[in-house]
Amino acid sequence: MKVFISWSGEMSRELGEALRTWIPGVIQQVKPYFTPNDIEKGTRWSTDIASELEESKVGIICLTKDNLEKPWVMFEAGALSKQLDSSHVCPILFDLDNSDLKGPLVQFQSTPFTKGEIKKLVSTINKLLGESRLDDSVLTAVFDMWWPKLEEQIKGIIEKYKNNGDSIEPSRDQREILEEILALTRMSAKRTNLKTKKVHMNIDPEAYAFLVKKYYDLIQQAHEIELESEFIEELDGIRGVIRYIVDLGAKDADEYDEMTLLLDELDEGYEKD
Repeated sequence: MKVFISWSGEMSRELGEALRTWIPGVIQQVKPYFTPNDIEKGTRWSTDIASELEESKVGIICLTKDNLEKPWVMFEAGALSKQLDSSHVCPILFDLDNSDLKGPLVQFQSTPFTKGEIKKLVSTINKLLGESRLDDSVLTAVFDMWWPKLEEQIKGIIEKYKNNGDSIEPSRDQREILEEILALTRMSAKRTNLKTKKVHMNIDPEAYAFLVKKYYDLIQQAHEIELESEFIEELDGIRGVIRYIVDLGAKDADEYDEMTLLLDELDEGYEKD
């Protein structure tokens, strides 16, 4: 059985790698899908990865303080929620509390990184194996044997980033954020076009709402700090793509009207300029 592991950011990548090697030690029938490619550059969302997601029964999202609001986390969370039963999408909170979650992530039953909670997650995965699942007594024995190794490794990763002052990544400049959003819109449009190849997966409509609000905030900030006109024009230039994918995939979102109003407001401001 395949388990899809989602991550964003260096710390999250290392945590995901630790889970990738640990889970099969506890349940050998499980094959985690994890790629170390840089999610921020959009390299992960190929048709091959879309196929991997279709074959997965559980999705794990590695959440840290530095990636809670990253568009790519929201993007993959939305994809997982549409492909899998919501009870099988499991955000793991590393050095976080449930109160830290916001936006589309709130809909999921999160798993704080504690022995008891991770045991529940492993038990859920085990039950999905059906006749191949381990007996509860065997699972408990194997879990108790492997847990100290994972706990030590995860604590080491968290402490490393804290000691380096990197538990929260440095603030990125506006152009880097723009590139991230542009990559997201391109991948959303690409996945829409993949309908004809039967590998299209719906994205959570609330993820679109998050994207539009972030884009709106960036436009406002760009004008407030008086960035060079060339940059603002480049930022303005992707609004049509955002409106296009929102019209295609977000009409069922509770915040669709609000998204439309925000985009209309930006269009009006652009015409005045």
